[in-house]
Amino acid sequence: MTVPAVLRTLARLSASEQPQRVQLDLTRTAGLVWLGADESAWQALTRDQDPPAEPPTPWTARPDQRATVDRLASFDALHQEDRLLRLGWAFLCGPATIGGQRRRVCLPLVSRPVRLQPAGRRGYVFQVAGDVGVFPLLADWSEAAELETRLTRDPEWITAALAASGFADVPVLGPDRDPRRLIGGDELVVVAGCGLHAGEPVVSTERGAALYAWARRAGVEDTALAGLYSSAEHDPVPDQDGVAHGALPLSPSQRAAVLAARTAPVTVIGGPPGSGKTHTLAAIALDAVAAGRSVLLASRTRNAADVLGEALRRAGGPIPVLFGDSELRQEMARELGTGLAATTAKGELERLDRTRTNAVAAVARVERAVAAALRDEELVEAAVRFEALMPAHRSVAPRAFGADVDFERLHGLLLPRHGLLGGLRTRWALRSARRLAGAADDVDVADLEAAVRAAEQSAAQVRVAANGGTSLDALRGLLAEEDARGHTATAAWLATLAVSRRGAGPRRAVAALATALRSGRAARRRALADVSAEHLAQALPLWVGTLADVEDILPAVPGIFDLVVIDEASHVDQPLAAPALLRGRRAVIGGDPRQLRHVSFVGDQAVREALTAEGTVSSADRLDVPKVSLFDAGAAASGVHWLTEHHRCAPHLIGFAATRFYEGRIALLTTHPSIADVDCIDVEHVEGVRDDKGVNAVEVDAVLAHLRRRIAAGVRSIGVVTPFRAQADALEKALLDRLSLEEITTGGVRVGTVHGVQGSEFDEVVISVALTDADRPAAWRFANDPNLLAVLTTRARRLVHVITSATEPVGLIGEYLRHAAVPPTETEGAAPSDEWTARLAAELTALGLAPRTGYPVGQWRVDLVVGGRESAVALDTRPHPDGTAAHLARWRALRGAGWRVRDAFPSRFAHDPARAALELAGELAPVAATPARAASPAPTERT
Repeated sequence: MTVPAVLRTLARLSASEQPQRVQLDLTRTAGLVWLGADESAWQALTRDQDPPAEPPTPWTARPDQRATVDRLASFDALHQEDRLLRLGWAFLCGPATIGGQRRRVCLPLVSRPVRLQPAGRRGYVFQVAGDVGVFPLLADWSEAAELETRLTRDPEWITAALAASGFADVPVLGPDRDPRRLIGGDELVVVAGCGLHAGEPVVSTERGAALYAWARRAGVEDTALAGLYSSAEHDPVPDQDGVAHGALPLSPSQRAAVLAARTAPVTVIGGPPGSGKTHTLAAIALDAVAAGRSVLLASRTRNAADVLGEALRRAGGPIPVLFGDSELRQEMARELGTGLAATTAKGELERLDRTRTNAVAAVARVERAVAAALRDEELVEAAVRFEALMPAHRSVAPRAFGADVDFERLHGLLLPRHGLLGGLRTRWALRSARRLAGAADDVDVADLEAAVRAAEQSAAQVRVAANGGTSLDALRGLLAEEDARGHTATAAWLATLAVSRRGAGPRRAVAALATALRSGRAARRRALADVSAEHLAQALPLWVGTLADVEDILPAVPGIFDLVVIDEASHVDQPLAAPALLRGRRAVIGGDPRQLRHVSFVGDQAVREALTAEGTVSSADRLDVPKVSLFDAGAAASGVHWLTEHHRCAPHLIGFAATRFYEGRIALLTTHPSIADVDCIDVEHVEGVRDDKGVNAVEVDAVLAHLRRRIAAGVRSIGVVTPFRAQADALEKALLDRLSLEEITTGGVRVGTVHGVQGSEFDEVVISVALTDADRPAAWRFANDPNLLAVLTTRARRLVHVITSATEPVGLIGEYLRHAAVPPTETEGAAPSDEWTARLAAELTALGLAPRTGYPVGQWRVDLVVGGRESAVALDTRPHPDGTAAHLARWRALRGAGWRVRDAFPSRFAHDPARAALELAGELAPVAATPARAASPAPTERT
């Protein structure tokens, strides 16, 4: 099977071959506010978006427009991430023949997303929020680019745009006419004025033709797409370094994913909500840049692409190129323009590399010091346990108990030799060991080994006693400082590394890109097509956009990037992902198979016909586009690296999903006594019914009342979610009718179906179940879909408020409500496996401190937790049984989760648990007075 055959199959199965929507939806909101020849609207539509150089464009609404404009602004605020508010100009209205069908049209020839902010009594400001786009029915992007660059209000421009789109002899009317009154007329006309409306002007996602064109290009066999569908087994290539010293902190599972992505043709990263998938994908991208590679990061939605771009910007490395329709793009263009003349001073890169290397070395030094201290603590513990045998050991090897003994050498001499003359070499080594230890020639090897170990333990006792026992507080602080310094130094080195690669050609490419990013969408595509793809990737190694942006804007060059990273892959179908995979040599695919999947309109018969026609039946398991998402296809090719730790919400919020949908594979780093028993799910029962349209009006009223209470209480991020489209529309209408724009924006209120909020998160979520006991089983089956519930129950960071009219809910919803009804209890620990921890816990209990042993935090167990709620402190009572690496990883995990950590090693207290309990009680009293950072019931995801 060849890649062209795969591409032709995907082209046949493209799920996007849907009719275009050619009429604005003027029913769901205030519709179209006609502004006519308003100069402010035209300025906002055509201005260069280059903040903060220019202020937003002011605009004053007429008195009769104020209510509808506020409603549009409120609608936009409810869907903030979607950028649905748009300014349009020159509206084509009336009957037209499109695609051989007679249809009614209402479309602007020019459109741009904007934000509308109140300013004064009747004033507003327009804030540009994205690209200028010309007529969506204009298929030739080169003509669209030409029209974008010479946009004017002249009738000649309108005539040219219409002619390029196949519309001839269309009358152009003045701005005094309202297009809404002309849609139902008998004549197709253009009204040359501005209008403010909500919603995308057109849906056009045809991909089949583009995939057929890719199938004819040379070089597609050497791309990431080939790796995805290859039947060859790919043995993992061991990483030469095995260490990920990057610009971002990583958990063990995240670090393992970064290392795997260095060499594998396809790497799949899976994880539940809050596991830091975006954070990990950003770390993978930066790790690739450090190795001199270029990276394309793409996601299904604009909001998700912006989140990826913002994660890279926060890391502080190279400037990520947001090349699509992003509000962040223009700020990034300004940064590029400012840095056009940036060059690397002589020796600067080497200096930063030394700083980075020194920072990594400093971390290693602290880690070695910790390892030595933990090793000494283990030796002291053994010395105390076998103290009665010390005189006998001293008589066997007296010199081993002297000063400055090289125990590493002694242990080495006692090891057996193998190979050529192994027996003879072993006897020689043993003779040397006896001489160094002062042992008699006839001392048995086992006795000598035991004596050397005892001597080493005795030496450790002396060192530890001189220090007053093992205390690692200072080393913990140093490690935190050096970790942060290492991340900062790496980011600075990466940023300069990217600039250092800019020769004359790459610098010209950056200049051209900075200009292109300020252009409209089609003009940007034309500009990028004229720039050397190799120079662009060399000068700017990080590119971020949506999957639609990738095909619509970037040059169609196979393997232009060394690595392509695709997020939200379980919600992405393969035809949509193919153009991005073709532009990379290797792929990293991130997603969550338990979340909502992509929606396909392709039938089984169409799949069979496409596979047969293109000879790809052998890959039917991967090319079954309706059933197999990009994530599924990637998992079949390479398996999944699962991120195991949850960083976002309290145990009560994530507990149901962790048990029911993720089979207990979520380790909660958010567990802390301050929130472990906090009830985060409220259930409000109302007596509602669903009408014949599927709307539960009583629940709508209850949602409004709850929102007003929470906004008044100061909540600033609230998502209103329901499984059903009709209920979501009713909720949206009620919010627009009964909440002010100020209330919506102040409360950060968003509203939508579960499908609409996938990928979003909120401080609080209000769920309107809408269903009643009388509803048909089919409605309950829809709402009880496991993937839908996996999304619905994991959007909140702090609190979920469920409003339901069902007294006997069934299925998963019933299970969830029963979970909500049971108040959470404090997290259970585990009995200690060592005597010291057990005795110390008993003494602390006698003092009334209620310690907990083996307290679970993520994948770790805290030896002892002392104190309740915000005063809780984690105590290290012994070296981690899995070694120093595990001890350090636990430290870092607890620090990231906001825990305070203290030492309670037995050597600090002469192995006296009663003394330890008394001293610790005194030490921890002032600590308890300072609130812990982890005490907040809203841990944040590392994204």
